[in-house]
Amino acid sequence: MSEGIDPAFLRASDLFEHQSEEVLRAVLAQGRIEAFGAGQVVFRQGDAGDRLYIVKSGVLEILASRDGAESVPIAYLGEGEVLGELALLTGSPRSATARSPERAEVLTLEKSVFLDLMATLPRFSQDLCAVLARRLEATTLKVPRATAKQLQGNLKFFDLATVIQTLIGAQQTGTLLVTQEGGQQRVAELFFFKGNVAKARYRHLSGDDAVFQLFQAPLEGEFSFTGRTVQEEDVHSDITMPAISLLMESVRLQDELPLLKARIADPARAYRQKAAELSWNEADTVELAAAVWSRLRKGASVAELQKDIARCSYAIYRTLVTMLDAGQIE
Repeated sequence: MSEGIDPAFLRASDLFEHQSEEVLRAVLAQGRIEAFGAGQVVFRQGDAGDRLYIVKSGVLEILASRDGAESVPIAYLGEGEVLGELALLTGSPRSATARSPERAEVLTLEKSVFLDLMATLPRFSQDLCAVLARRLEATTLKVPRATAKQLQGNLKFFDLATVIQTLIGAQQTGTLLVTQEGGQQRVAELFFFKGNVAKARYRHLSGDDAVFQLFQAPLEGEFSFTGRTVQEEDVHSDITMPAISLLMESVRLQDELPLLKARIADPARAYRQKAAELSWNEADTVELAAAVWSRLRKGASVAELQKDIARCSYAIYRTLVTMLDAGQIE
């Protein structure tokens, strides 16, 4: 039983937001609050769909496995978000696993309670239909969801790439912050507008390179996303590609970076110009090559180049390896 608990978190749910205070307290009275610690499983893929879950606090991680492969994170659900309603309606088993990456509190409602709410509360049934319709619409037409997602946690327990993918998939508008030292030091900031990354900062990097670097360097600290309303005319983007393309390129560079690092095993080794002048055939990276070449006049290591030149690790490594292969540096 869950009497005496503030029902405010239910107001954040698109399934309960239009219900009266009396109904919300009745729902709490018939449900049960369950607490989950780091890594605890709420339900597993294939389990029977016998109850509804509403996130009261914290975040739930959704993992899925296909063709017997290892389960991987595909989404995160925050305060007020509902899961399990479709399995209750169809009788199908759970299509994914839900677990608590760090910690979470969840209100659970048995199937009998859920069905009773549908039978006795016409507005509840209407809201359920609207929720399912919006989710289908968002999936097929990429229509933004009306509510703003709130997510936060420690990156020891969360996959940042999946956090970003979740915000993109939910068509969110707002700011994702990554901080360290108890929130005192801001490390990264991504601004999303209707599911696209519009602006990005990561330490001294900005734009596309800031997003790329998030995938190329181990990142520790806390993250938080806060949704907000922004007019399109107030958005000034420094990102050059759509969100899905940005994610795909980030993953590609992440996969290729270890091969480049294998060619330059010691990031502290200083490289110097060997040729009389720079020869470079790639027009889109000639500006970066010139900056690296100029810095190598007196000698510089990868670590020093990454401090001095505002480009991601992949770009710096690839430029050096290309110069090495051409015999222009030593």
